[in-house]
Amino acid sequence: MAPSAPSSADGRAGTDADSRSPEVGEFGRFAAAFGAVATLSALGGIALAVLLDPTFSWTADALSDLGVRDGSAAAFNWGLIGGGAAGVCYAAGLGRTGRPLRALLLALSMVAMAGVGVFDLTEPLHGPAAIGFYGLITQVFAVDGWVRRDELTGRVALAFAPVHVAVWATFAAGWWPVTGLALPELPGALMLAAWVWVVGPAPVVGAIRSSPGDPTDGH
Repeated sequence: MAPSAPSSADGRAGTDADSRSPEVGEFGRFAAAFGAVATLSALGGIALAVLLDPTFSWTADALSDLGVRDGSAAAFNWGLIGGGAAGVCYAAGLGRTGRPLRALLLALSMVAMAGVGVFDLTEPLHGPAAIGFYGLITQVFAVDGWVRRDELTGRVALAFAPVHVAVWATFAAGWWPVTGLALPELPGALMLAAWVWVVGPAPVVGAIRSSPGDPTDGH
């Protein structure tokens, strides 16, 4: 009997076998570059905005307050917009390697992240964009972790989902000694960066370590 072909859907079969093909090895490094840009742009923009706004308070403000203040607005908003655009390209890379559901969820979350920068706190679409971003990345963690639950990195990704839910649940319950959203917002952003760089199915670190002479490169 001939062996069955790997599934191209976001299921367990064929999930990692396709990532070892020559085209995926070469395209994976290209896509991973967009993942690096996405995370560095978003987190770097936030960090720069904090430095540019001496009035910012981690305990009393939301991160989005940085997007409406004269000194920090450009760094914050454009960091998210640029990060979101690069993140969509990274998601397209995931889709090309046979991970369509995760690619779609990630792409939507990146559009939402860019939307936070496009629509600041004064705009009615700001809230839906922010909620969409945090909700969608939680789904990315859950779906990816479940599909790859036989791997250590998959189990870590899966653990990110309930941890992220717990962050917001405990904040909503009043367990955090803060009045602003900045600190509860931070864990999700950091977990997404960890997922892109180390824990996810196409990590940036793995692409950096891959040499041009590696068998997965096709050269």
